[in-house]
Amino acid sequence: MDLKFPLLTADDIEVKVKKVSEKGATVLLYKTARVDMNILDQIVGPLNWKCFYHDVKGNLYCEISIYDSDKQEWVSKEDCGIESREDGEGNQRKGEASDAFKRAGFKWGIGRELYTAPFTFIHCATKQKSDGRSYEMANPFARFNVKSIGYDDSGRINVLSICDDKGKMVYELGQKEPQEPEPEYIDEIKQTVILKELHRTGWDAKGMLTYLAEKFPKTPPDAIGHITEKQFTFIVKALEKKPDKT
Repeated sequence: MDLKFPLLTADDIEVKVKKVSEKGATVLLYKTARVDMNILDQIVGPLNWKCFYHDVKGNLYCEISIYDSDKQEWVSKEDCGIESREDGEGNQRKGEASDAFKRAGFKWGIGRELYTAPFTFIHCATKQKSDGRSYEMANPFARFNVKSIGYDDSGRINVLSICDDKGKMVYELGQKEPQEPEPEYIDEIKQTVILKELHRTGWDAKGMLTYLAEKFPKTPPDAIGHITEKQFTFIVKALEKKPDKT
């Protein structure tokens, strides 16, 4: 049996606030048990995996078994979960079961790349708690989502962007620097305008281009057809001040 689980996509990953400070919050990336189930269904088939829960000294363990058709036997991996906090509705045991399932999924390699996530601090609105020492989210209902994620050849996270529920980017890692847009050069009509002005003033094209290169050292034009709109406006004003050639 040669299993290779796909790397998690942005839609597979959830964002959870771990710690809140004066200037923002530290967040963690995690997967839900539903993600593991979907990946298992996709890769091995819904009839070729199963799970089993059992208690060991008060700790709930989940065992995920996958059928190895080569050996014609079930192969199992397991891990225990952590009981979630009391929510008033008695769901903490359910949270422990879900956590155990996800941890067993990690044992199989599902989502293990999340362990390579960088320290992730987002700038967001917070407020001081009544104790005067700690902080909480200004909006307790604020949610954050992974917009994009990328991996290097070793499966380690090297690109990550997170936005809030309004679509505002709050964290970016490894994004490419925005490329400078291609310059928009003047059209033939404006080139003709410059040529007529050069003829009127007697200024040669080479001298004009040298002058523009001095004024625009980052984008010096090497031909009239490579003059930008900004340079055109500048040079036309300069030409208009020149007298007619004698």
